[in-house]
Amino acid sequence: MSEGDAMVDAELVLKFKGGEESAFEALVRKYMTDAFTFCLHLTHDAQEAEELSQQGFVSAYRALRGFRGESTFKSWLYRIFINLHRDQIRRTRRSEARLEVVREETRRRQEAPTAEESSMHASELSDVVQEKVELLPARQREVLVLHLYQGLDYHEIARILGCTYDDVKMNLSLARKRLRLEMKEYL
Repeated sequence: MSEGDAMVDAELVLKFKGGEESAFEALVRKYMTDAFTFCLHLTHDAQEAEELSQQGFVSAYRALRGFRGESTFKSWLYRIFINLHRDQIRRTRRSEARLEVVREETRRRQEAPTAEESSMHASELSDVVQEKVELLPARQREVLVLHLYQGLDYHEIARILGCTYDDVKMNLSLARKRLRLEMKEYL
């Protein structure tokens, strides 16, 4: 994010705090696509991503008057999406069901691998990568998604997640190692 973008965002936040509702609409228009894409990488489901991004903007609207500007608006907004996603995981525990499906599929592949399975198409490989990313511990998955899919640098990720630069480096390294191990049979 450029310094100019951050300044524009800060100006829009100030306008909103001053009572100008259209300033928030401008922020939503600016970040709507990025927010959906980020939420899609977190949830791997378009409908869930849509709901999460909408819920995030509603939460941001309600909390924006209390925004202190200690980080960029974008970092603050992404932090809201991450927190909402974590809450959703705790409430639904869908990850346990997905994990069991992936384990069963892995067992099935190990029992009877075929030539077709060994020559997996790129789209199938992409699906497997998404499944494996989903199985990463939450912090590793968040760091990986923010870095690879959102293109954020370590410092920005640290601000979004409220952790240190070294924590980001460590979690990204652990996520990559784990994915390499998990994907060994496919490569």
